[in-house]
Amino acid sequence: MSLAGFVLRRILWTIPLLLLVMLVTFALMRGAGGSPFRPPEGFSPVPKPYEQVLRDFYRLDEPWPVEFATYVEHVFTFDFGPSQVQRNLDVTAVIRHSFPITLELVLLASVLALPLGIGVGLLAAVHRGSALDLVATSAASVALVVPVFFFTYVFSHYLVGEWHLFPPGWDGWESKVLPAIALALAPAGYAARLIRAAAVETLEEDYVRTARAKGLLGRRIVGVHVLRNSLVPFLSAAMPMLALLITGAFFVETQFRIPGASAFFVDAANTRDYPLLMGLTVALAVVVLLANLVSDVLLAVVDPRIREGVGR
Repeated sequence: MSLAGFVLRRILWTIPLLLLVMLVTFALMRGAGGSPFRPPEGFSPVPKPYEQVLRDFYRLDEPWPVEFATYVEHVFTFDFGPSQVQRNLDVTAVIRHSFPITLELVLLASVLALPLGIGVGLLAAVHRGSALDLVATSAASVALVVPVFFFTYVFSHYLVGEWHLFPPGWDGWESKVLPAIALALAPAGYAARLIRAAAVETLEEDYVRTARAKGLLGRRIVGVHVLRNSLVPFLSAAMPMLALLITGAFFVETQFRIPGASAFFVDAANTRDYPLLMGLTVALAVVVLLANLVSDVLLAVVDPRIREGVGR
């Protein structure tokens, strides 16, 4: 199968997967109980006239298939409607203004995590069994095992709050450095362990030994042969790395007071604000599906056997 056909097939697969995510989220919201029109203490109840407007807009008095079909229509027209709890809050506006901040944080952390993890993993593999290998693998394990909220608390409390080495918030690159580093550490450790394991195995292959016997430079062997084959398991495990980044972003945003989507997500869950919660969930699902698509395409480029297997 050609690469274009492989990409088209993967794109077509994302549509039913997105619908499935929406259906599962919709079912969980309906099964959770509670009512957005009876919010918990601290939130004002929705006035009766406005409540009826919301019921008509979301077809809440109709059978659930009609309500779900209405919601699907809103999603695919990018009109998520108003919040059911906060009268002046539009879900589409929240996604448009706060979600890009979360994506920027995840992207910055990825830019830091991927080169760092790949570099540390290759360095440890090339110097396998040495003190450098021990230090690199130990550092990767610590970064992976220690929870993201620990690094986030240490960075925000001491480097920002106590010592004032970095400014708070999300204005300017100085304020973005620490949140990105805190979020990048766990994925970097995960990537380093994967790359090291794959590179150690690749270094024992016959074609690598042949390349060495021909007198090729070690850097060329590692950069061309070892790295390319080590990326296959790394790209296959890209989704767990993305999960680390997205879930960790909520902790980082809360601790550093970044005006991303996390605060809206938590408030929506507490108040049963279904449109806001489902809108943010769908936005996250779209990001994950697109990232999965990119990962599959890169995997097919690195290892053409992948797309040939799909074609059978």
